[in-house]
Amino acid sequence: MKFSPIGNSLKLIGGKWKIMILDSLLSKHMRFGELKRSLNGITSQMLSKQLKDMERDKLLIKKISKVEKLNTEYSLTDFGKSTIPIVKSLIKWGTFNQKKITKIIRDDVSLSESSFLQERVIDLFHDEIRLKNLQRKKN
Repeated sequence: MKFSPIGNSLKLIGGKWKIMILDSLLSKHMRFGELKRSLNGITSQMLSKQLKDMERDKLLIKKISKVEKLNTEYSLTDFGKSTIPIVKSLIKWGTFNQKKITKIIRDDVSLSESSFLQERVIDLFHDEIRLKNLQRKKN
């Protein structure tokens, strides 16, 4: 199997949440709840899966300590810290292109909603045809 620098790198850090998790952990260790609050919209189940994947891929480390109760903190490994230039470049690019990106996303959401409504109308139309066919077969 041939090594693909971009493809293989994206297998480790690609996806919606991993880059955001890396960004959250750039400057400090965080507990699960802190990470979840910093990542607006992620479910506990998805965060848990992403953290396990990233720990398996040596991007972060989970440290469990017991003071009064169990305390779990996540932090970047040296390998995870090697993604800092990538994350910072994405932040810089996103900030520089903020207006254009916002417009594209807004237009995409409008298009998605329009497409959903069109698909729903088509589904209703097909349902109506099926119902008429059943009524014909009955008579």
